[in-house]
Amino acid sequence: MTNWYHEAEGALGEIATAVEEHRSISLERLEALAGDVVSSLQNNDELVVEALAGPSGSPLITNLINVAILGTKVGIGLGYYGEELHQLALAGFVHDIGLFTMPKSIITKAGRLTQDERSLIERHPELGYQVLEPCGPAYHWLAHVTRQAHERFNGRGYPNRLVGREISEMALILGVVDVFDALVSERPYRRRLLPHEAVKELLVVERKTFPREILKSLVEQFSVYPLGTTVRLTTGEVGTVTKVNSCYPLRPVVRMDDQQEYEGRGSCEIDLSRTPLVSIAEILNPPVVGRITFSEISPKPATSVMQTAVSDSFTSLLESLDAVALTLQGVVEAKKTSLKPPEVGTDIGTTTCTMNE
Repeated sequence: MTNWYHEAEGALGEIATAVEEHRSISLERLEALAGDVVSSLQNNDELVVEALAGPSGSPLITNLINVAILGTKVGIGLGYYGEELHQLALAGFVHDIGLFTMPKSIITKAGRLTQDERSLIERHPELGYQVLEPCGPAYHWLAHVTRQAHERFNGRGYPNRLVGREISEMALILGVVDVFDALVSERPYRRRLLPHEAVKELLVVERKTFPREILKSLVEQFSVYPLGTTVRLTTGEVGTVTKVNSCYPLRPVVRMDDQQEYEGRGSCEIDLSRTPLVSIAEILNPPVVGRITFSEISPKPATSVMQTAVSDSFTSLLESLDAVALTLQGVVEAKKTSLKPPEVGTDIGTTTCTMNE
């Protein structure tokens, strides 16, 4: 997957150069790469771990690749399949293509943009539309999605301040994962958030910016604890998240470290959805590429009516326990924050980078 990521960087680098030099572009390689994204994510989450691990390279190109990957993952959760899912992956690769037309001094600026710079940046979706429109009638849909990728459900996006269902669902999916990727990426003015912190930020700050069903899919598909995340359990043991339980986002499967023993059995996996009294106490490290192995997705077994009823009751119990745990965690974190002196130069309230707002 790392080699694939480098190939994607090369393909987008060539497109970036063509746009900067006002030459026509070809989407053939990106079409093939979009097919790779869909095929890979239908088998395992290796590309998701790659995207969340913070790959080095051009921030803009990295963002395009990550949005293609993460957007496709959210689309799968929403029921996208076939050609529609392939289109979503392709749209992720080019959603910010208009930024290649912007002065690099603005794109790489570390501080806040001036009003004039901000106005210029808000033109990039329209400029992206103009880059893609000449690719022919087969890509007119792609040009329209790109134009809307920064519109927001509450009408506070740009460039046309569209509202609600005036905006393509694909554009809204790309918008939410674009913000998510900005939050988990390093910025000159703040540290990168861990994935679970970014999810919480989205649910609190952006809950009216995107449709509820898209936010729900994002939480279910990435989980608060993505694959490869190192966590400490309430028992004190440290392990690595190896599987996401989509029905229980706060309760993944955790593989205990080899050096530890759990209940005297040595290294093992614990499915936290089956252990109500054990949960995750804290995140220690974000996902690390190569830390875990992947297997193909297996179909879920059929569930009887009686099993469903028991499952619903158990789910209610788990959700109650997790709600209490999150509340206590929030109180502890708030207490820690109130005891800390303010940092010099801290940018209060900044959640996304200027490039991805």
